[in-house]
Amino acid sequence: MGILDRTAALDVARSLVDSSTADETEVVIDSQEERFVRFAATGPTQSADHERHVVSVRVRLDDAGGKREGAAMCDGVDPALVNGALERAIELARHAPANPDLAPLAGPADAGTCEPDAETLAHGFEPKAAWVREAIDACRREDLVPSGIAQTGGEARAVVSSAGRAAYAARSRASYALTASSPDLVGGAGFADRIVPRVADLDPADVTRRAVAKSVANRDAREVAPGEYTVVLEPAAVSALVLFAGYQGFSCQDVEEQMSFLCGRLGERTLSESLSIADDAYDATYPGIPFDWEGSPKQRTPLIERGVMAGTVSDHAWATKLGVANTGHARLQPHPGGPQPANLVVAAGDQSLEELIAGVDRGLLVTQFHYTNLIDPRELTLTGMTRNGTYMIEDGKLSYPVKNLRFTESMTRAWSRITGVGRDRAVSGALFDGEVVTPALRIDGFRFTSTTAF
Repeated sequence: MGILDRTAALDVARSLVDSSTADETEVVIDSQEERFVRFAATGPTQSADHERHVVSVRVRLDDAGGKREGAAMCDGVDPALVNGALERAIELARHAPANPDLAPLAGPADAGTCEPDAETLAHGFEPKAAWVREAIDACRREDLVPSGIAQTGGEARAVVSSAGRAAYAARSRASYALTASSPDLVGGAGFADRIVPRVADLDPADVTRRAVAKSVANRDAREVAPGEYTVVLEPAAVSALVLFAGYQGFSCQDVEEQMSFLCGRLGERTLSESLSIADDAYDATYPGIPFDWEGSPKQRTPLIERGVMAGTVSDHAWATKLGVANTGHARLQPHPGGPQPANLVVAAGDQSLEELIAGVDRGLLVTQFHYTNLIDPRELTLTGMTRNGTYMIEDGKLSYPVKNLRFTESMTRAWSRITGVGRDRAVSGALFDGEVVTPALRIDGFRFTSTTAF
């Protein structure tokens, strides 16, 4: 069946809303399909085509003391399943305490729409197997061990409420990631990936070439002392830092609860004028669903504008509470974490990666971070480790690979020391949930606090 089309999704949601006995009802359908191939040196190790349709029902019952709210979910769109979810939500609402602060569901809105790429949704095992064969052959020629994943798929979201809201949109996604490692898994590795909305835009040969080249260049890594270095962070490394700002910082709830690095800094230029970050579901590089999990239209929201702490994202509840505009960034409701950016975009600069490297007398090129964690939300202090290719830069050129280092750094400090921004942007994840559209960044005085033996 694949992802639910507009008619099927809206029909399921509307039937539930129409049959509900609650005073307010909201139905959200998240429909996904994925075709993937995981592989190693022996070839494909796992392959699957699967789909999932999650129906979430939220209801309110009016009460003298406010509104009683309940929510339930089911995995599938069979009538018995979805009606059961509605019944559970109503039963839970009956036993919930009345909440006088619950804002009524928002009314009709022009939420916009988008459609997935049909070629990407139909992309099957055979073409992915060709990518795998190419990766295995390229790694074998350099005595390397490959591991990776090729994925294509799509997502559809539908939101219907008793307040008159009805929205549907769908998008597609294709990705390919390769890690090329030494046979002993100790002597260095190289990573590359590519994430695009259409499979026709994906060049697996380029991903393979980059991963293998990084791994070859990563042989015989040397240990270097911890300390402050000028770094050139490739997009996969930048994404790990920016995503944490999205997790803890760019939400109006984070600021209101004094748990954000924006606290006391909104409207101030405290970062480099080279840095601009927005949440933009309409960015042409990697567009997102144009409405949130309440069906509210997403607004392009400047978060950092030329170094100025410019704003936050909001949802219906927090916009009502604070008397601000709803930027359309609700998570699936009810959610204690409040609004969250979903389409983070870092503005491009005017330098190539080679030019960023050429501007470094002595420093490090970092391919990727992992095990990244938050230490202090008020300064956005993060810690993590380099991975899959870290190289010394001397006199503007890559000189030799170095063993991995742990960083511990405040982004309010690091982002004030940006001295260069790449002109080429890529969609990058960070080995945890979320993706960012970002260029490479050059940062002075980035703090590394310890070394590793590998």
